[in-house]
Parts: sequence; C-alpha cells; structure tokens
Amino acid sequence: MRKMDIANLAPANHRVLRDINEAMVLNVIREKQPISRIEITEVIGLEGSTVSKIVTRLLADSLVYEEGVGEVSPQGGRKKRYLHINPNKARAIGVDFRPSGYTVALSNFRGQIQRSVDLPASRDPQEAIAAIAAQVKKILDSCAGESVEGIGVSLVGLVDPKEGRVLAGEGLGWGEDVPVGSMLRQELDMDIPMYFENGAWLGALAETWFGKHARPPRNLVFLDIGEGIGSGIIIRGQFYHGSMNGAGEFGHIPLHPEGPLCSCGARGCLEAYAADPATVQRYKELCRSRSGAGSARLAGVTIDDVIARALEGQAEGVEALQEKAAYLGRGIMPVIYSLNPEIIVLGGPVTRAWDLIHPIMLRELSQRAPRFYLDNLTLITTTLENRPSLVGAIALVLARSFAVPSIASLG
Repeated sequence: MRKMDIANLAPANHRVLRDINEAMVLNVIREKQPISRIEITEVIGLEGSTVSKIVTRLLADSLVYEEGVGEVSPQGGRKKRYLHINPNKARAIGVDFRPSGYTVALSNFRGQIQRSVDLPASRDPQEAIAAIAAQVKKILDSCAGESVEGIGVSLVGLVDPKEGRVLAGEGLGWGEDVPVGSMLRQELDMDIPMYFENGAWLGALAETWFGKHARPPRNLVFLDIGEGIGSGIIIRGQFYHGSMNGAGEFGHIPLHPEGPLCSCGARGCLEAYAADPATVQRYKELCRSRSGAGSARLAGVTIDDVIARALEGQAEGVEALQEKAAYLGRGIMPVIYSLNPEIIVLGGPVTRAWDLIHPIMLRELSQRAPRFYLDNLTLITTTLENRPSLVGAIALVLARSFAVPSIASLG
C-alpha cells in the first residue's frame, strides 16, 4: 500500500466528497453505458437518492444524456431510463509522432475519432512541428464555437511529460533533448492545454480507457512492436513510469551480447532482433538466399509487405515473422518474471498475423516459464480499432474530465 503524506493532507470537505462521488458515477456511465440509475447504485453502492442527484447535475451540465427505456422490474416501479456519455460535450485533439510519419486527429467526448490526417516524417524537428501545428490550426478552425479540451501528444523514446521534451528518441532521428512542447506552443501561439507522453505508455492508457475487456485490467503490460519496441506498465491499476519516466524499455533487454547493433548503441537487444526493421531485413536475406532476388527488387519492401506475403503463404514471409515471434517470446520472459502481469497486450502491424506468431510465442514461453506463470497470464493483441498511441493521446486529454480529486490536494 502507498504511504500517506501527512504533511500534505487536509480534511475532506463536503464539496470534495461530492466531486469524488460525481466522478465515480461519471466513470461508471462511461465504462458501462448504456446504464440506468438503479444499475449505477448496484455498481457503486451509493444511495439511490444520491445517485439521482448526481445524475441530475450531470444532465444539467450536458455531460450525459438519456436515451432508451428498459422493462419494468418484477418488483414494479418505473421503467429504467438509460444514461450515455454525451459525445458532443467536448472534443480533443490527438497528435501521434512515429518514425514513419505523424497523425493529427480530432475526437468527440467519447474518444471516437471523427477526422484525421497523416503527414510524412521529417528529419528536421522544426519542419515536422510546423507541419503538425498547421494541421492542428485547421482542425481548431473547423471547431469554431465548440469546446476543445486540449491536445494530447504521443512521442517516441524517453520523454519528459511536463515539458514535452524528447530526452532520447533515436527512432525519430532528431537527436537528444528536443523541446517538442515549447516548439509546438510557439508555432500554435494560442492558449490551449497540451499534454505529452511516450507512445507505448499511451498504448497502455488507451487499452485501459477504451479497450474491450471483461473487467478493467489491474496488472497489464502493453508492448508496442513497430520500428522499435516500447511498453507501458500498469501495476495494481496505477501506471508505473520509473524515476525518470523511463520504465518499460524492454526493447533494450540484451538477448545476445555479440548480436547486431541496436539503435541505442548497444548490441544484441531484443529490438535489434524483433522490431520491424529487423524483420524486413531478415525477409530480404531469406529472399536473396533462396530465390536470388536482387537488392533493387527488394529495396521498397516494408513490414506491411512482409505481413501480406506471409498471410498469402509465402515461405520467406512466414519464416521471417515466425522468427520474429520466437525472439518476442524470449524477450517477454523478463517482463513476466519481473512484473507478473495478468495481461500482456501486443500492438503494432505484426498483430495482423496473430495466427502465425501466437503459437510460436507460446511455444517459446512454455519452454522457459513455469506453468504457474502461464496459467495466470493472458497474451492478446490490442482490442482497439485505431492506433493505440493515437487513441492514448486523446485519452490523455479526456481523462481530465473523469478524474477523481487527489486526496493529497483536499481542503
């Protein structure tokens, strides 16, 4: 359990308790909509009269709306009236930086993406941020008269979320200590809240916020398998960042000390074997050795091409993905032993070939992990329809409207 900071406490007054109850009701509606008042009382345990008062305030503030009527219960009484989160209450902008390109998107209050635009990657951070800012301005102009809660930004590498600095993001090709936050604020030159985080961490946030799970997972690791390998960690329902916001860099776990050079400068990292560029390179080598395919013919091959050809049954594509899966299975072992999560969620293009890679990963795990660990572990692909890091950037904004006040700031 967490230690209470007695130097920073104050008694919880009526207003704070009311706000906490209101946040609980709002979150129950968000997670379980459509839901009736009586069903909310059963979930939370509050008195029916208290729930009714809270719902009345939420309706007055246009945070929720009523739609749909249920059957009368066997005990009689009124018909149930169902509550929903109002999607038009506010909007959020999400920005997703990736080594292969950038996306700017607008969502409604439910986190449903309504429009988005993709931009090409740039080795010049100033050029990239200027292009992002231009698209954000266009979206804001189109939302004239509507409430936009803020801008959530997904970044690559080691990130300082307070300042929006990329402290170490070799994947973007921008070098170290790039002040993305201040550069974006300067380009936009407007008063709008901005929030920044690492993309893999935001993948975990998106999975818990919008993911389709039977119950909200309390111990989850999200692995983002793409140009690199990053992760977001949730322990007992809380996000774990580490002392420098750098926890979860499992892509740099060394598998072979004399292995290929990794983007971090070390050798033999999991990322050097299992990230998408390594898979594409492995595929090319297999094609050259078996069919004599020349470099010109293979020059434009992408991870999407490898996956498509593997799904069509091409032997080289299948082998390249299955070798990737074997390395992922081995690389996940430190995650299992160190964190013992109940769920490991994989995101990234390779999850489209889940039927090919899942058995290989399970084989590797079964050879290395005690049955106790595997019997209590669920290994799945993301349940999200859109890119998790982008959805997480949007959730980073919307979550503020659903947050429960911190006990440390009461009074």
